[in-house]
Amino acid sequence: MAKGWQQRWVVPFMAVLLMCCQIPVCQAELKTHQIKAAYLYQISKFVFWPEARKQADSFQVCQLGPDSYGGNLDKMSGRRVFNKPVTILSIDSLSQGENCHLLILSKPDVVKPNVLRKWLASHSVLTVVDGEQHWDVGMVAFVLEKQRVRLHINLGLAELSGLTFAANLLEVASEIHSGKNK
Repeated sequence: MAKGWQQRWVVPFMAVLLMCCQIPVCQAELKTHQIKAAYLYQISKFVFWPEARKQADSFQVCQLGPDSYGGNLDKMSGRRVFNKPVTILSIDSLSQGENCHLLILSKPDVVKPNVLRKWLASHSVLTVVDGEQHWDVGMVAFVLEKQRVRLHINLGLAELSGLTFAANLLEVASEIHSGKNK
């Protein structure tokens, strides 16, 4: 009888134990999403935008692809960038991003670098990606280094789009790509 009791409780006990072990991982991922979303808002203050882009009714943050920030982008809604309210939009293609100021590429592999460069040559839009391997399509890439969110900046891509970064932002970047884009 004792053996049956042990078998009945071992599986549920192990399941609870495994869930408890995964909670810190989920909390760390949530915290990373929160940090990245906060960075997005702060980064927008350290970008020099063409005057024509500042005349829009709102500062549009667009996400091309699924939400990669765990719903944390919504916290930016209503805040202000160059005295305009921030609005969050989900878009399905680059052509829908013409009025975006900041474009998050959730699935950068889907966007071909040469197509994006051609598009950016006529649109002053700041592109943001996750991962250092995507620096060729993101002016700002969020990278985890030693369990901290760091920035990699692509000056050549920003220049192509008519954007420049304040020295304060460049100082906090852990890597800066300054070469011309192909």
